[in-house]
Amino acid sequence: MAEVLTQSIILMLIVILGYILKKVKIFGNTDYRVMTKCVMYVTLPCTIINGFSRFEWDNSLLLIPFLGLGINIVLQVAGYVMCRRRDDQDKIYYMLNTPSFSTGTFAMPFIQNSLGVEGVVAACIFDVGGTLMPSGLSYVCASAVLKEKKERVNAAFVLKKLFTSPAFDANLLMIIMKISGIALPGFVTLFTSKVSSANTFICMFMIGMMFELKFQSENIIKVGKIIICRLIISTLSAVMIMNLLPFEFALRKALTVVVFSPIGALPLAFTDKLEGDVELASFVNSISIVLSMIIMTALMVLI
Repeated sequence: MAEVLTQSIILMLIVILGYILKKVKIFGNTDYRVMTKCVMYVTLPCTIINGFSRFEWDNSLLLIPFLGLGINIVLQVAGYVMCRRRDDQDKIYYMLNTPSFSTGTFAMPFIQNSLGVEGVVAACIFDVGGTLMPSGLSYVCASAVLKEKKERVNAAFVLKKLFTSPAFDANLLMIIMKISGIALPGFVTLFTSKVSSANTFICMFMIGMMFELKFQSENIIKVGKIIICRLIISTLSAVMIMNLLPFEFALRKALTVVVFSPIGALPLAFTDKLEGDVELASFVNSISIVLSMIIMTALMVLI
């Protein structure tokens, strides 16, 4: 318990450090973009490869991507229910920001430090299915319900978003290799092991640089609806995972932690693309980060 709390406190301090260094102008407001590219194109794919290379594969794990997709679909439907009679701005906000999980850049560092290889692999496989909604499907759904159509979207759009994501490609490639019994050369795994050790710090520091809380009382209800909806669905999902899934305890624990991950970063980009309220989307994203830190730490200590 003490070790988990220590690790979580260290991660929170790294987030605070990133936030403070941005506020004192050592880093600019947009410098996080460099960190984001470093994570998405270098450290996160290496973490995925390193995790899979050290893990004994079981074909029953193929259930996990469907779990990730299924939970996101439930969240997407909930987002639609909350906004179906509202204006386009609210539809953009609820449809894009209710689903998605920040698995790679947030949950992974927590799990990587505290739950080991089993946790990393569980998070990676969950993300294969979970990334489908935030990588394009939510954007398609939001565009479909808008009264004022802003852009023509199709299957090619979603596929392009998915397969130009290095993390998705790394996950998919490693699953295929594991099923096929193909092992990576020792030099590759040694390289990915060294690089992946930087992932935790860079991810948490980046989140601190992106973090922003601009309180506006008129938005509290809108923020509260998404936060409460996600908490209810995540709690029900966690109960199902712990009691019904046929996996060893370490995997079930990791998945339980993952479903309480905060809202991902992609909804912010898509909110901007559809000319939605980016400031409100950033606010709910920041609130979800704070709550996830608390809940995920508590789960790792108590379970």
